[in-house]
Amino acid sequence: MILMQTMGFWKNVRDVVDTLKKSPSQGRISPLITIISSTLIVLLFSNWILSPMSQNSFFEAKALRFDTTSLQGRNDDLRINSHIVAKKLIEVTGEKIPNDYIVVLKNNNFLSSVRSLAGEAKSEGAALGQIYDKALHGFSMKVPNDNVLEAIMKNPDVDYVQPDVKVKAFAQSLPTGVNRVDGDLSSTKSGDGRGVVNVDIGIMDTGIDLNQPDLNVYRQVTFVSGTSSGNDDNGHGTAVAGIAAAKDNSQGVVGLAPGARLWAIKVLDSNGIGSSSNIIKGIDYVTQHANEIDVVNLSFGAVGQNKALHSAIIKSVAAGVSYTAAAGNEAIDASSVFPASYPEVIAVSAIVDTDGKCGGISGISTTVGKDDSFASFSNYGSVIDLAAPGVLIKTTTKGSSYTTFSGTSVSTPHVTGAVALYKSEHPGANPSDIRNALRSLGSSPSTTCDGKGHGYFTGDRDKNAEPLLYTASRSSSAQSGCTTNLAINRASASGNQVGYPPSNVLDNSLSTRWSNLGVSSWIRADLGTSKNICSVDIAWWKGNERQYKFAIATSTDGTTFVNKFSGTSSGSTLNLEKYFFPSTSARYVKITVNGNNVNNYAHITELDVFGASVSSPSFKLPLLP
Repeated sequence: MILMQTMGFWKNVRDVVDTLKKSPSQGRISPLITIISSTLIVLLFSNWILSPMSQNSFFEAKALRFDTTSLQGRNDDLRINSHIVAKKLIEVTGEKIPNDYIVVLKNNNFLSSVRSLAGEAKSEGAALGQIYDKALHGFSMKVPNDNVLEAIMKNPDVDYVQPDVKVKAFAQSLPTGVNRVDGDLSSTKSGDGRGVVNVDIGIMDTGIDLNQPDLNVYRQVTFVSGTSSGNDDNGHGTAVAGIAAAKDNSQGVVGLAPGARLWAIKVLDSNGIGSSSNIIKGIDYVTQHANEIDVVNLSFGAVGQNKALHSAIIKSVAAGVSYTAAAGNEAIDASSVFPASYPEVIAVSAIVDTDGKCGGISGISTTVGKDDSFASFSNYGSVIDLAAPGVLIKTTTKGSSYTTFSGTSVSTPHVTGAVALYKSEHPGANPSDIRNALRSLGSSPSTTCDGKGHGYFTGDRDKNAEPLLYTASRSSSAQSGCTTNLAINRASASGNQVGYPPSNVLDNSLSTRWSNLGVSSWIRADLGTSKNICSVDIAWWKGNERQYKFAIATSTDGTTFVNKFSGTSSGSTLNLEKYFFPSTSARYVKITVNGNNVNNYAHITELDVFGASVSSPSFKLPLLP
């Protein structure tokens, strides 16, 4: 502190001398400047030693330097600083937590800024909360008064400051929800006593009962003060976890992604209430583990918007993590609710389903609607991606027992489990791929059952008509009808490195490859004539350690191409990876590669194109990207 004060003192001295040197009479009274400067130095030094200023912090030192400027300069600075402060304070709606703020910094070199700001603010009575360094660069802080807040906002390292707000958990045998979305017909056949999903699911909630035998809790962490673990002291998080991933063990209930590894990330307290600052810390933690966690369930929210939390989710999704979010239970347009309104998440509304069947029991009604209807409590709107069962859903709870819950809090983990299923079948799919696929695989509301048993619900509140989640696997039927390896006449490309021509992808060898440098490099397969195409197999060079971003398009004339699949390779195998899409008639197949996670090279070792038998009716429901 003494060193800092000494440096601040000499800075004040330089400010005084510089101010005097800028005087218009500088040339005539330089001896006078020297005398005045010396006198001021003595006075300043005496004041620094003898007065309480020697104990002052960053904020008062700033004020001292500010006061040494001219009156005109001070007025200018006042106007500028007022503008800066007004611009940096971001207003948020919702229930604000008194004196609690989230400070977002401008650059990545934030640790020194955090230490400096936090250390100086602490001397003024402020208290540092959470520190963010993955999904966001900044920290949360309890600020005692407006003077300290203004000083923080004036710091050049600060991008913006926003009040912290409260966030609440939304109110809450083969479970009817799993049955209704045909989880028992999924790739793991939930309920057959054998299903297991090799995927990691984050439950960001009140925690998970760490001793619940029907749940596979893999990791746990807490960001709630006064707690020491991710153990559930409310019950909400345990219920959510059971719907998403209860074990397929012939006991209790079974989840959509049975036995998936669960990460208990506690951000809500025993009352189901949390702060946006703690939730951002949870997202920061997830982003740190983005190479492990595949999807995170957010069954909470609040009315309003939250810039810092949204920024954290954007960065986390960019790191490869999918997020599902409950629409909320206020029967309002969800565009005013966060995080469900954020376009990066998969937002979920709720329907009433009492028996797990489409049109199964007529006349059955609940206090929130009839069987097969949109739940009266559910939020709605254009931001909603999918609907799922959310009324009287049986699931796990604290103490090794089971109960029923209702709300968008419980419709959301149905979708979380579906994301996990899709990720297990398509390990290279990114969050956008997964959301688009689930929407495509779902079915829109209709007035009658569609024959597949899953597409009927009435009472949709708007014209959005979000599809109802459906998880029955198409992979077996797709493979049974998409097994004809089509002959490729020739391969051409946008270019190639010397010694790595496009013909190498047709030589049945994984040791040769086509290579080209540059984003949007492409290779094209010519089948000679138009044929029914339903999948493309690609083997990537160093495919066991690199992930390639790519798109598959088809064409009948070699000029106009229609995109059929966009995604990311798994990064886990050197062998051929299969990419399905709806059957289409085409002569040409083009793969456009947009680099990989190491560089902008395109490398493909082998390429196969598969067609569907015209007589095979089983391919009417292909596995979509």
